[in-house]
Amino acid sequence: MSVNTYAPNPSNINPKRQKDKYGTSLDQNLLGISQKGEQIIIPDRSVVKIIENRGDKALVKALSIPETLEVSKAKLSTFPSIKKGFRKVIAIDIENQNFMVFEKSKQTNEWELISYVYTKTGIDSELGYETPKGFFTVPVVKYVMPYTDETGQKAGTAKFAIRFCGGGYLHGTPINVQEEVNKEFFLRQKEFTLGTYTGTRKCVRTSEGHAKFLFDWLVGSANKDSNDQRLSEDAYFIVF
Repeated sequence: MSVNTYAPNPSNINPKRQKDKYGTSLDQNLLGISQKGEQIIIPDRSVVKIIENRGDKALVKALSIPETLEVSKAKLSTFPSIKKGFRKVIAIDIENQNFMVFEKSKQTNEWELISYVYTKTGIDSELGYETPKGFFTVPVVKYVMPYTDETGQKAGTAKFAIRFCGGGYLHGTPINVQEEVNKEFFLRQKEFTLGTYTGTRKCVRTSEGHAKFLFDWLVGSANKDSNDQRLSEDAYFIVF
């Protein structure tokens, strides 16, 4: 099972800035109650296990949270399915601003590192949040992810976006509308800052070329008539 609480809010209207003791924001996430009565937040798309069914509630254990928590059962999803035998993992190292891509070999059954690159992750801001930590499923991949400014107007786009938590994606370098006329210049300028400091709205940023590599690796045979794509097989994010 995984948490499914994402509600698109591109204009960032009335964001829920409340945080729990672990520093996780409530916005787009699930509020759970511990056995001690504490309010603890489980990020959207976190992998969870149901410990006990309680009518319209469920006692769950999220891999990234020590406590078992009672949550609304309506906020849990069986999509994407979680099963043994998965072969693809993306691991995000927030402290060192890099990430690793692993694939389990069909020949040797051993995990292999297939990519290791610099990144940029989220920071709390007027429009943004820190990138949440945890273990996440991947519900959708997009050719293009638009983003807005503080007024809700389109500000630009990022290509080859992989959603892993709420409005948080791993995507290629974002390009503002006014930068499109000299896109290659701005790509180089922005990609030079990867691996240095945080600064996104929640997302995990990589170069556009590397984002395309990940898109192709996850999707395989894409549907050219749709912006949204399904994964060819299960994959997971680990953010730490």
